[in-house]
Amino acid sequence: MEQKEIRLNGGKRKSLVIDYRKHWESQPLQEKEDFDQSRERAEETIDSSFATMTNVVQRRFKPEHIFGDRSLTFYQKEYNTVDAVGTDSCFFMKVTDAPKVLDSYNDEVEKSKHFSFELDGDTGGDYGSSHYGSGSSNNGKNVAYAMYREDMKKVGLNPDCNIENDINNVDANDRGYKSNPYLSQCRNDNYDFLSGKGGGTNHFQSWKDKYQLHIIGTGGCRSRAIPCTDLEFAKFEMMIQAKQDVILKHTKWLQVVLAKVKLFEAGVKLMTKFSQVEKYASHPKINWTINPEILVDKFGTDVVISIDNLADQTYNIGKPQQTREEKIQARILYENSKVSSLAS
Repeated sequence: MEQKEIRLNGGKRKSLVIDYRKHWESQPLQEKEDFDQSRERAEETIDSSFATMTNVVQRRFKPEHIFGDRSLTFYQKEYNTVDAVGTDSCFFMKVTDAPKVLDSYNDEVEKSKHFSFELDGDTGGDYGSSHYGSGSSNNGKNVAYAMYREDMKKVGLNPDCNIENDINNVDANDRGYKSNPYLSQCRNDNYDFLSGKGGGTNHFQSWKDKYQLHIIGTGGCRSRAIPCTDLEFAKFEMMIQAKQDVILKHTKWLQVVLAKVKLFEAGVKLMTKFSQVEKYASHPKINWTINPEILVDKFGTDVVISIDNLADQTYNIGKPQQTREEKIQARILYENSKVSSLAS
């Protein structure tokens, strides 16, 4: 039996493109290393910034006033009409030892800003604004997608959807569309996974629980400005910058991968035979091991009987069949002849 030359079609090319992307996502590109390092730095910076935030918040809201006998927590439990203490992971900070700064409208304002330690917390924020905007799909949630990218990919989700959509919008010469049904479905599925729907870990809540402090006061986000020094404020801004760097490095890595995939996708359209893809994959600058399941699942077992085999089968029709003993004897003779030929 000899293998027939496998010809490519639309379905086969699509499977190869998907496998090719997986190949480059697994390669030790410098951009991937930068992305991995940015996530490690972000975790360290967030923990360090939160330690500083803990000191600042507890300096303003003393623990002994919150906990213990006859504390605010005591009276809050005693009387259900008292709402004096709550927990939060988003804090509105105001610098007390620095001059005013310019906001997005170029107006002078106090140096103040919201700092969210939540997984989908805002990674921007304007000086002077007392309004807290939670992370949007194109902002804070990109941090969540980056931090849990591998876990999301394992269950078939697309944590790269926002980056892909932004790149596609650029490629489409900014025709005006910013979303599509596929993108919306990806975001919904990603949110379900990150929020633990279906029995998994609620990563949003885990971050909120890990990075929360007791605040005295009531109101939305318990957002009364908490005083801090300019140095402490800079420490909190480092946390925001670390999150922004994760998004940036994730984007730069995907841009490289997607550019490679796009080029291959254009090239494979010009190929007609699977052997051409194999030759490309084996190039030392590519080193792509094509997933063998593609052949099984998509190509089938396209084989053809050789001319000699077909002639033998035709000739043997009607011939007396060999007995089991004759077949064994013929096999022994064949093996002995191979040994003899090798010895000579």
